[in-house]
Amino acid sequence: MDDFDFPRKPSCITLSNLAEDVIKAEIDIVKATANIAIPLSEWRQRFCRLWRNYKWRMSHYFYLHLFVFFCNTLICGIIVWSIEQYKIPYIDCWFISATCVFTCGLQTYDFALFSRSSQSVLLFYTWISGITVSTIPAIFIKLYRVKNEIISSEESVRRPSDIDALPIQRMVPNESMDSDMNERIQSLPTPHHLRVTAYILMVILILSTCFVIYLASFIAMGIWLKYHYDPKDLLQGNQTMNPFYASIIITITAFNQNGLSPWTNGIGLFVNDIFMNIFIIIIVMSGTSLFPAIIRGVVVLFKTIVPWHYKIYFDYILLNNHRLSAVIFPSIQTRLYVTITILLQILGVVVGLILDFHNQNLAQYTGGTRFMILMLETANTRFGGYATIDLSLHTQGTLIIFVLLMGVKPQMLCAIDETPFEMEWILIQTQQKLENKVSSNNRRGSIQIFLPFNRMKHYLTRQGSLTRAQASRYFSSMTRRTDASEAINQLNEKRLQHRLSALSLDFQNRSRDDIRPSIGYISFLRMKLLLIIFCRHAIVSLFSLLVSTRTWLFIFIFLICAFDSYHMTPVDINITVFRVIFEVISAFGGCGLSLSHPNVTSSFATVLTVPSKIILILTMCMGRHRGLLDSMKDQEEIEYGAQTLIDSWKQLAVLEQLENTKSLTTRHYLSAIQVGEPTPPLITKF
Repeated sequence: MDDFDFPRKPSCITLSNLAEDVIKAEIDIVKATANIAIPLSEWRQRFCRLWRNYKWRMSHYFYLHLFVFFCNTLICGIIVWSIEQYKIPYIDCWFISATCVFTCGLQTYDFALFSRSSQSVLLFYTWISGITVSTIPAIFIKLYRVKNEIISSEESVRRPSDIDALPIQRMVPNESMDSDMNERIQSLPTPHHLRVTAYILMVILILSTCFVIYLASFIAMGIWLKYHYDPKDLLQGNQTMNPFYASIIITITAFNQNGLSPWTNGIGLFVNDIFMNIFIIIIVMSGTSLFPAIIRGVVVLFKTIVPWHYKIYFDYILLNNHRLSAVIFPSIQTRLYVTITILLQILGVVVGLILDFHNQNLAQYTGGTRFMILMLETANTRFGGYATIDLSLHTQGTLIIFVLLMGVKPQMLCAIDETPFEMEWILIQTQQKLENKVSSNNRRGSIQIFLPFNRMKHYLTRQGSLTRAQASRYFSSMTRRTDASEAINQLNEKRLQHRLSALSLDFQNRSRDDIRPSIGYISFLRMKLLLIIFCRHAIVSLFSLLVSTRTWLFIFIFLICAFDSYHMTPVDINITVFRVIFEVISAFGGCGLSLSHPNVTSSFATVLTVPSKIILILTMCMGRHRGLLDSMKDQEEIEYGAQTLIDSWKQLAVLEQLENTKSLTTRHYLSAIQVGEPTPPLITKF
């Protein structure tokens, strides 16, 4: 380094020549290191090395999904804002874009007032962000991993000679193995081909099922609107709405739980139309709770009708279900999901009818119309945002039930390991089928196949006996352990007393002098340990509180009330805390129902401030992604390996061959007996 012409006096600095040389060498090293520039190729090599060492996990898809969806809301908002020539505030364009991307029906600017171009863009983002279609990228990622990664447990390919190693085939004579069975076994795919084809089939089945639902709904509602409504009934502003354009909007937004309507008054013109109410309910529920049952039924149907060597692909999908895609559940969970949906629907309708029985605001509607209104609104409190009347006309008790249904909405994401219960249920049903074959009462047996009450009773009794036996063994072992520990303690006490009696008096005197400081030190250690345990539990409890959904919902409600406190009750009696809570829960549940405001045709969020609207966008994002992380973690492992399934199907082919051979032998034996019997003499009576 330069000295900058500062004079140095020898009296101040007294370094030897060796020390000066060392310092200069260190300074030169620092300068050389600072002047080194890492070339671009070196950075590229480092990045490639980091990329090669990176291990993808399906849980990372959650963060990628969150980032892409949030960016899509910003991009869609910019596109709509530019299409509308910046006449609409960007916050409203961003809010309606977030509604479409996060599958919620809240809107701060009426969807019907946007131009056709903006509506087309919003419908496109609604379609690609739906719960059914948005799961397909995860399948493509797993398909890419299967094609480019070799997993020893899944990709081990067996040669045809390994067929002889099957345990069940060892018991079969070689002469009983015909060429047809060998061809069937050889027609089975390899593990790699099975996995790849199963993922491709899953994508095709999801897209085709959605397309069929879209097409059927579009045609049915379009024809109904065209031939059962006058053009003046479909007016929007000063223009007549094309019935098929209205049909495509309702179809896409209903299936993807947006609840957007091409009319400013929503779907209020359908309040007396039973067909449209029922059809909207079916479409809305088909996109969520009924879709796992629908897609599972489609897989089972194709497994039934395809040839034998293609059935294994659909069997692989049914066995691994939610580990392949988030939209297909295990059979038990599918039944529970649909059952809970039906029970909650009944609960909402029955309670609503009882609480609104004497409601004067609904006196203009007949009993049947009230029933259809509550049917539609109860379904949409859990899945969409459609309503044929203003929700504020209902009683407060009915609105509380709606808040409950919006909050407890089950997500169409599977993160439950129900394999043990499902296998136990299948075992019980199989045992019941065997008993029914022996029993002569066929009618009773066919009913007990689906409701095996006797088997369930025996199973519970057996489990109770096992539990009692385990409890008795546990308590008996505890008693023996307690007796042994008491005997050991008595022996140790005797030894301790003997040793204490041998101690000198001088040692006892010294212990008396040191007992006071030792007690103080022990007390200090106890307080320190207590403080450490308290801090640890406090930190764990605080972390659990911060990651809790209820905590964040409370924070969001508090912030909205703080930002909008200047015009809430009593300044404006239509802006209350209950309406804020209703709006936040609706945004979190992805429902889109709103208590609205008398001065606007859109949602209640329209009258809130910009920070409150941003908070509602974050609430919609949080509600859209709840449960997705657990679902992606379930897809990191395959429960039933491809090679295991192929071996099972080979054994199944051998078993079918044995059964066919046995049935043919029995048939030939019976025919031979019938041929050998003498013909009875013909007796003629006169």
